[in-house]
Amino acid sequence: MAVVKGSKQDKLTVVSYDPWSRFMKRLLLLVLVGVFGVASFISGRYEALEAQEQAIAERDQLLEDLQMAQDEISTNSSRVVMLEKGGEVDRRSTEGLRQNMVDLRSQIATLQEEVAFYKGIMAPSSRKQNLRIQKFDLEKSLEDKRYKFKLVLTQVGANQRFISGLAGVNIVGVLNGKQKVYGLRDLSEDIQDYGIKYKFRYFQEISGALVLPEGYIAESVEVVLQSNGSKAKRIENSFPWPGHEQKNDKKQEQTNAKQ
Repeated sequence: MAVVKGSKQDKLTVVSYDPWSRFMKRLLLLVLVGVFGVASFISGRYEALEAQEQAIAERDQLLEDLQMAQDEISTNSSRVVMLEKGGEVDRRSTEGLRQNMVDLRSQIATLQEEVAFYKGIMAPSSRKQNLRIQKFDLEKSLEDKRYKFKLVLTQVGANQRFISGLAGVNIVGVLNGKQKVYGLRDLSEDIQDYGIKYKFRYFQEISGALVLPEGYIAESVEVVLQSNGSKAKRIENSFPWPGHEQKNDKKQEQTNAKQ
């Protein structure tokens, strides 16, 4: 019986060609991507406006407190003048009123500083987004060698986007006659990493407590910020340790006198 040999034949499948269906699928995909993009933009815009309204409300409350304190100072000033002229109270009472005025002036100075802080970070006339080390405060606790610290970072300008990065804080001083530098993590239980992560739109506070080693004399605090993104920046600033700035002033005076 004869055998027929030849090449193997592949199976063919007939598929209908429907360009209109393919076009509709692509159009639906584009519409879904567009809707998602618009929804993301609206959500981000709403969060930005909400944060700005909160900052404005806090600023307005500070202005109201400031006005009340100034009114109270004016009232007490008039009362002191009247009592001194009339001789209706003794010297101790007058001193009490004067001390109250001193406290109020201190309160006003604090309020004015906070108002200026809010005005600075909102800065509607500024178009640039500038990352700043606003301040590094230290307050001595009752316990020896223990301090409370507060680092304030700000972003000045039309802040519609978050800024993020790492903050490094080092304490510079002298131990056993030699210079010694400690990272904030080495002295504070509140800080876990050498690089402190930050992310904010208007401002951020980093606070906690630190304890200096026995025999260590702190001289200054060095703060370094490194931001993320395509426009990454590196910012450095140094703050004198409380009480050490007076020593620096005396050294400078002695140097000037020798010259």
